[in-house]
Amino acid sequence: MTSDDPASTSLPRKAHLTTLPLELLAEVLSYAASSRDVLALSRTSKYFRSILSNNPATEYIWRRARQSCTPGPIPDPMPGISESSYASLIFSPGKCRVCGNNVNLPYYSFSLRVHLCDRPAKCVDKWRTNDLYIIRREDEVTYPDIIQWIPRLERKSSSQSEKIYVRKDIWTKAVHELRNARTLGPAAVSAYVEMKQDLADALPGQMEFYRRLVAWRDLYASTIVFSTASMRAAATSHSDQIGCTQWEIMQSQIYSMAYYAKIRCNERWTEREFATIQETVAAEVTAMKQRKLQREKERVLQSRRGTVAKEYARLKQNAEQGTIFPSLPEFRKLSVVKTVETSSSSNDPNITDPFIGQILMNNLDQWRASARAALAAVLGFPDWKTMSKRKLHPVDRLTAWFLCKRCHASNKTRGNDDGMDFATACGHTCAHLSKKALSSYAWNANQFAPDEKAINAITSVLALCGTEAEDVDSLNVVDSIGDRIQCTQCSLTMDARSVLRHCKRHEECAFVLLASEAAAGVPPIQHGLAASLLYKSSALKQDEKVYGCRHCSVRPVRAAANGGSATAGDEEQSILVQLRPKWMTFNGLRSHLKEKHAVEHIADEDFYLQQQSPIVEDEET
Repeated sequence: MTSDDPASTSLPRKAHLTTLPLELLAEVLSYAASSRDVLALSRTSKYFRSILSNNPATEYIWRRARQSCTPGPIPDPMPGISESSYASLIFSPGKCRVCGNNVNLPYYSFSLRVHLCDRPAKCVDKWRTNDLYIIRREDEVTYPDIIQWIPRLERKSSSQSEKIYVRKDIWTKAVHELRNARTLGPAAVSAYVEMKQDLADALPGQMEFYRRLVAWRDLYASTIVFSTASMRAAATSHSDQIGCTQWEIMQSQIYSMAYYAKIRCNERWTEREFATIQETVAAEVTAMKQRKLQREKERVLQSRRGTVAKEYARLKQNAEQGTIFPSLPEFRKLSVVKTVETSSSSNDPNITDPFIGQILMNNLDQWRASARAALAAVLGFPDWKTMSKRKLHPVDRLTAWFLCKRCHASNKTRGNDDGMDFATACGHTCAHLSKKALSSYAWNANQFAPDEKAINAITSVLALCGTEAEDVDSLNVVDSIGDRIQCTQCSLTMDARSVLRHCKRHEECAFVLLASEAAAGVPPIQHGLAASLLYKSSALKQDEKVYGCRHCSVRPVRAAANGGSATAGDEEQSILVQLRPKWMTFNGLRSHLKEKHAVEHIADEDFYLQQQSPIVEDEET
């Protein structure tokens, strides 16, 4: 297979050490600082494990590495233990018996097989107190058969050097076994003593070996502490040469790898060694600093964007009713907001600064004025100006109703209620846009068109009320009318503002104005109730049967003006008779409206909430 073959790049590279003859490999490993390095190599692959672990032909490699160990040769192993198993016993890491942290030092006690971290004031003292048992005088008399074989701590306490320390769990188990044997009789005790005799015979030699090994371990641990302190001092010196902190130079991969490798091997830096990697370390430290600065800039930018969003929500919440606000993406495009958001310095003033707040208010006023002029042009009033105080601005009139051309083109409208007033149009963001498209979205008045159907409907209603859209009193006039406007198609009564939405429900829609007496018994419209229930922001429960259908609750009856039956020539008028309601849950009400009255999208004029008021019963029921 040639090197040009793409498949060749996916094959793992063969280690060069595996191609060396055993004699050359032994020569290479003769420079190992201790048998710990040979152990690490034997655990890298099956090949090295097979030729190094428990192989009599390579025992001399382990022996040579063990004898050349720093700070001194490791004591010879006991008979019957291979060099590889001996190295694994000494250098295999473990977890501290007390705190559970990883420990890279050899056993604190080889006899008891206990790893402890180098915190004598905490872990060692706690372990001695909680896990060890001191053999008492009465124990020596009562349980001499146990004392002759049980493993004990090979270290001597400075205060009680003659005491014997054993593990509590092993002592408790041994006492339990001996007591059971004694209950069975002398024969069982003799069998127990004979079973433990091999352990008793080997104990003196083992304890002497463990004492020598612990002495070497303590010397090795103190050397590691001294080596670590020397390496820290060297790291401080090297960081000064590069011009960074000690923490920053330790973030260099090549330096940190060499640093910890030398600590494990009890080696020291030489100036020649550091000179060979100094440029690489400096480049890695510089790249790390740049990444750190970039992360800090991104953090500041993200924090500023979050602060802008919070300030936008606060302004909208605390604003007076009727105050116009752009959408959040359009708000971010205001000059002062864009300047604040793009500043990556944490020392620059934020959006909440009082001076920035004043500029922001000016930017918002300019945006509102521009939006008013642009949307007025959409309604057919370009460059609208007037000196009369009796005429409303085109966007402040009831006929200021808009449609989004982008949403209609994508067929992502909100059903039959897809019109918007001036405030809603200013804050409109097309819901059908993806996140990527939304990031480049720009609000433009040209994306809107007049909602002709709603405008024609409200114009006719204003004529019924005896006013015009441009009249400054038109808003008060329609509000004083109340729920007296009746749809001729479905006989529902509503107020003038509901007409803008309701007219979308019918192909051809017309309205009449009822007399005050005729609409007196109609349940009132509770504006905003449908939206709060649909979006579950209301404290009301949807599963309670407290909702009534306004379609079923009222029925138009043709009656004579004098109260008698209608006859030819009599003046007739429409009278609404309220019937006994049928209470439903909100979801049941929605199903009822869809099935009985063909109402796909529920609105405030379609239902009402139960009230404590007398109801006239239906005579047909």
